[in-house]
Amino acid sequence: MRKIRSRKPISIDLDHMKTLHEEAIEQLELMKTTLEAAEHAKDTMRDNLDNMSVDHWNAYMDVLHMICMHDDAMNAILKKFGMKMRDDSFENKERQFGIRRSLLLFLLMALIRRHRRVVYVYSLRGEPMNDYLKDSLTMEREHMADLISMIHNSL
Repeated sequence: MRKIRSRKPISIDLDHMKTLHEEAIEQLELMKTTLEAAEHAKDTMRDNLDNMSVDHWNAYMDVLHMICMHDDAMNAILKKFGMKMRDDSFENKERQFGIRRSLLLFLLMALIRRHRRVVYVYSLRGEPMNDYLKDSLTMEREHMADLISMIHNSL
């Protein structure tokens, strides 16, 4: 017979979470750079840059998986959106970014901004606005999950 144990809340290591979000920002910025370059490239060079973009997205998804391992709320929200951490279903299809490339760039900028906001909120520990910041983080997580879902479905 198994004992039923209540799950104890674990405090989040804010410095580690800031580092993970900064790495997520780095991968998204690298992806943004390759997408911008691909807009001006042709043929094989554009295909290679598009492949690099997908590689950076996969690296971002790996970092996001690590974030979710430490942040149960983010994990729950992503599951609500039906996201799998390494759903490579787009790998086998022929990718045609075309017109969607500019939309992807805007979505990436919005997602980068959300990660920066989370890093900022994590740096405000012990501030008088703690309740507001907790609510703000919930909203940021939901918006991030929505943006991640949009980008992932575009790839």
